[in-house]
Amino acid sequence: DVYKRQLPMRPASSRPSVAGRVLLAVTLSLVAFGLLSVYSASSYVAQVQGLEDSHYLFQQVSRAGVGLVILVVASVVNYRLYQRLAWPLLGLTVLLLIPMLLPGTEAIAPRINGARRWLDIGVTLQPSELAKISVVLWTAAVAVKKQDRLQSFRYGLLPFLLVVGLVCLLVLLEPHFSATVMIAAVAATVLFTAGARFGHFAMLGAAALPVLWMQVAGSGYRMARVTAFMNPDSTAAAGGYQLKQSLMAVGSGGLFGVGFGRSSLKMSYLPEPQNDFIFSIIAEEWGFVGAAAVILLFLAWALLGLRVARAAPDLYGRLVAVGITALVAFAAFGHIGVALGLLPTTGINLPFISAGGTNLILMLGMTGILLNVSKGGRA
Repeated sequence: DVYKRQLPMRPASSRPSVAGRVLLAVTLSLVAFGLLSVYSASSYVAQVQGLEDSHYLFQQVSRAGVGLVILVVASVVNYRLYQRLAWPLLGLTVLLLIPMLLPGTEAIAPRINGARRWLDIGVTLQPSELAKISVVLWTAAVAVKKQDRLQSFRYGLLPFLLVVGLVCLLVLLEPHFSATVMIAAVAATVLFTAGARFGHFAMLGAAALPVLWMQVAGSGYRMARVTAFMNPDSTAAAGGYQLKQSLMAVGSGGLFGVGFGRSSLKMSYLPEPQNDFIFSIIAEEWGFVGAAAVILLFLAWALLGLRVARAAPDLYGRLVAVGITALVAFAAFGHIGVALGLLPTTGINLPFISAGGTNLILMLGMTGILLNVSKGGRA
């Protein structure tokens, strides 16, 4: 085994490594701050909807509770189990994605804001979120088996392209463009870490650019958002409204913010303040200092995740840790980039902080997997 010859085996431990323990502390800090932020950002929205101002807070607390239980369970389940379950997990994900596209399934897959992204089967879940982690676990598992063939495009990279491409197509047709890009980017990160050639990714990226552009140009709202990103001041209100309101919120915060709960942009000005633009509300209420602290926490999370990956006892553990770290980092800095106008407007949750059940629970579950990797797979 090339990997074992290059990396000395680290003995398993019943406790997470120092990096794992610090990672857990950072995660809990983000979740706690997220509960405060969700309450502040959603209280006005809840009142407008005729609900208690703490409605979304209580929802998020219950979701955080479930997520923390799953974190604990995942931290004691040997991560190598996912290597054996990679294909069944990916198959289950595909089965959950299919109802989003079928006519006559609106009862369990309703259309909300023009997209069918949620599945109501007794519990409400978002299969595209599950697709992210299942693709990481599957890609890592198959990359370990195909490690000696990853340098070949035909026998190495092409099979991954076909399977991950199918998942991306199902997610894109919901439509969920940002999740599609995220899944493809994370799979590429895992494969590159496993030893796939950079030149193959460059070739695939060049081939994908026209397809991505057609997806943007063929959709009125996506094109409006790109136009708003390029020139916010000269775009129509429909395209630049969200970005302008977000930048106003960020700019209003100054150095120390207007104060917790005192955001004015959350009052029917900034759409989805508790989800897609919660960082904007954080910047408004906590100012540059608070926003910088959140960014530093995510930087710390990403660096700790990479330390866990570097110390992983086997190749599968390393690839899973890299994939999970990439998922959290891409989502966090994608959300922040949108809020600051550094990326075109799109719906990306801020991990551990934005309101939302499936995303929060899966993020905490993935953190549990990282903790298990950090102790070498021991319970």
